[in-house]
Amino acid sequence: MERLAKSLLRLSVEGVFSRESLEHLSGLSGSLIDSFINNLLNEGVLVRIGNNYRVNVPPHRLIRYFIDKGLNVDLESLSSFLPWDEFEALVRLIFEEWGFGVISRLRVPVAGSRVEFDVIAYKEPRVLLIEAKRWKKISSGVTTVVNRHLEKVELVSKSPEVLINRIGIRWSEAVLIPVVITWHRVSTEIVNGVPVVSIYQVNSFIMRLDEIMDYVRSFRVSWRRL
Repeated sequence: MERLAKSLLRLSVEGVFSRESLEHLSGLSGSLIDSFINNLLNEGVLVRIGNNYRVNVPPHRLIRYFIDKGLNVDLESLSSFLPWDEFEALVRLIFEEWGFGVISRLRVPVAGSRVEFDVIAYKEPRVLLIEAKRWKKISSGVTTVVNRHLEKVELVSKSPEVLINRIGIRWSEAVLIPVVITWHRVSTEIVNGVPVVSIYQVNSFIMRLDEIMDYVRSFRVSWRRL
C-alpha cells in the first residue's frame, strides 16, 4: 500500500493519470490497484476523467490522508518533486486541525530590518514561530539553523507589537515559542531549547507541549495596541 500511496502522490503533481501509469510506477497490478482506486473514489479523493483519474485534493491533503491511514509515506523521497509550499501547507493543516489559528510567510519589521517566519500557529496563550526545513536528513547544520531561528524570535520578543498586531491577536500577553519542523522522520529532540520536530511527529508534539514546556525556550511578552 505504501508503494501505491507514493506513486499516487507523484502522479497527483502531474494532473490526470491512467490506471496503467499507476501500475507502471508502483510495480503492482490486478486487484490491489482496483481496490486502491475504488476506495479513493468512494472517499472522494479521486475523480474519474473519462477513462482516467485525477486526485481531487491538493498534495498536502493527500499526504495527510495517507498519514491518517497509518501508511509510511516517505516524505523525504517525495520532497524532490512536491512543491515547497505544499510542505508548509501540510504544517498549517495539522495545526488548524488542532484548533490553532495559522498564517504563513509573515515578514515582520524589527530593529531596522525584516525577519520572516515560515508558519505561525497560535492558540492562547502560545504563539509558535515555526521554521520549516526540507532536510533529507538531520545534519550537523541543525544547530546553526536553530540558533538563527532563535535569534529571530528573541529579536521579535523585544518589540512584539508589530508581530502580534499583524497576526491579529486580541490577548494582552503571549508566550512566543520557536520551533523547527522538518520532513525527516525522527523523534522530537530539543536543540538549545528549540524543539526540532519531524512532520510525522507534529501531532504528538502538540499533545505533549504542556509537559515539555519546562525544557523549551520561550519568551513571555506583553504589548500595547498599535
